[in-house]
Amino acid sequence: MKIAINCGHTLEGPGSGAIGIINESIETRNVGERLIRLLKNNGHKVTNCTVDKANSQAEYLKETVELVNKGDVDYFISIHFNAGGGKGIEVYTYNGKILQPALNICKDIELLGFNNRGIKDGSNLYVINRTRAKSILVEVCFVDSDDANRYLELGPGRIAEAIYQGISNENSNDKYDNWIAGLQEELNKQYSSNLIVNGINSDNILIACPIVRLNACGNITKLIQERLNSVGFNIVEDGIFGIKTKNAIKVFQKNRGLKQDGIVGENTWKYLLNGEKY
Repeated sequence: MKIAINCGHTLEGPGSGAIGIINESIETRNVGERLIRLLKNNGHKVTNCTVDKANSQAEYLKETVELVNKGDVDYFISIHFNAGGGKGIEVYTYNGKILQPALNICKDIELLGFNNRGIKDGSNLYVINRTRAKSILVEVCFVDSDDANRYLELGPGRIAEAIYQGISNENSNDKYDNWIAGLQEELNKQYSSNLIVNGINSDNILIACPIVRLNACGNITKLIQERLNSVGFNIVEDGIFGIKTKNAIKVFQKNRGLKQDGIVGENTWKYLLNGEKY
């Protein structure tokens, strides 16, 4: 897809954002820059329509729209943070139209622990009204309530991932994988990973995966055994990382050109997450 991303507001002066526990102008960029990388790394064409400085609010809005309308894009996504002491994620579209990415974004950010305030009518908002593309303005959460503390706990990368999943899942080739959903749940339970439990592979899952080796035991090991069996092995799924599991991992690694050490580290996790037979 071709997507225009706007990190809302200027950095200072006219057009700058709300300030509370967090600074809106700074955090829109923290989220937006990560979102742009995610989109580009996954094959989407991205136009950055962020405006850092303007002489007035009107100038900022006009320049943003002009940047968006220069290109032929499928979606325009503008990232903002709310203010006023409320709680939750809300998304604005023209006339409150139910766009699938907007629904997805609300749901995925809700899964991170925020109230879902839903899709609202944004036809009175300049950037929604004046852009030719299908436009979505995301109010991630409130800068001046407990929302901000939850946001800081998660970090901007988790929010960027949620927005990315919401956008890309409209016509995505990504498929729900029950095994990955189970792994996400277990990583959240054991390591407080704050992953979105959506059954879809992502870099954040890989980052959260621990190194697993001989004599480990528990649900993570059991999930590894389940994945090995799903790609052609036949080992007991008992949650105990014994010699047979280690040997199976070594064969798994050999078949994929990896170092054959029988340890489930980053490179082995990549192939386990992929789940393809070789």
